[in-house]
Amino acid sequence: MRISLGKAAAIGTLSAMALVPAVAAPATAYAVAATSPVSAQANPTLHFGDKGAAVTRLQQRLIALHYDPGTVDGQYGSQTRFAVWAFQKVQGMHPTQAAPVGKLTWAALAKPKTPKSIVKGGAKNRAEVNLSRQLLYIYKGGKLVLISHISSGRAYYYQNGQKINARTPTGNYAVYRKAKGWETGPLGKLYKGNYFLRGYAIHGEPDVPLYPASHGCVRTPMHTADIVANLLPIGTKVYLRGKAPA
Repeated sequence: MRISLGKAAAIGTLSAMALVPAVAAPATAYAVAATSPVSAQANPTLHFGDKGAAVTRLQQRLIALHYDPGTVDGQYGSQTRFAVWAFQKVQGMHPTQAAPVGKLTWAALAKPKTPKSIVKGGAKNRAEVNLSRQLLYIYKGGKLVLISHISSGRAYYYQNGQKINARTPTGNYAVYRKAKGWETGPLGKLYKGNYFLRGYAIHGEPDVPLYPASHGCVRTPMHTADIVANLLPIGTKVYLRGKAPA
C-alpha cells in the first residue's frame, strides 16, 4: 500500500538485530552449504503446521541460503512458509498455498540455483525487486544476503468511486525515508516502510499472498520486514524490474 506522508504516525516497532547476522550470512555461506547438502532421502514430506527435526533442518538450510524462515524452532509456521515460497520460486517451481516440501524441494535444497541479479552494474549495496517473480533480493558489499517473497501492486483499486492504477513502478530509485514502526494513511497501515518514491515503500504486512495484492508498495512478511529495515539505510539503491503477474 501507499500512504500520505503528511499523515504518517509511528505507533510501534520490533527489533531484528539478533536475526540479521543469521540471514545476512557471510560470503562463504554458499560454499559451506554446498559441502553439507541436505539429503532428500533422509527427509519426509513436510506440510504447513508440521513440527520436528526435519522442519529444523529445513529452517537451518533456508537461512544458510539467505532466506528468512523466522526463528529456528522446528515448527512449520507462516514465516517458514513464506521462505519456502521464495525458495521454490527461485528454483523455478510454482508454490502453492499449502507449500509442501517434498522430494523435489529437498533435492533443490541440496543443490540450489542461485538467483541472478536483475540489474547490470548496480550499486554494491542495493535492493532488487523482481516484479515478474515476486521476489526481493538485497545485496551488501556486492554479496547477496537476503531473498524474500513479496506481494507488489495489483492492477488497480477504487477510491471515492475512482479507478486508480496500483501497479508498482519500475525504475531506479533510492531509500529516502524510513519509518521506525507502524504508520497509518488513507489506504491503511504499513510496517517499517522504506520509501523509495513518493509514498511507495518496501514494508512489512501481515498479508503477503502468492499474487500482487498491494496498492502499489512492495509487501514483505512481518518478520522479514525487521531484517529489511536494518539492511536498507537511507540512500540504499532500489531497482525494480519486470511486470507483476495479472
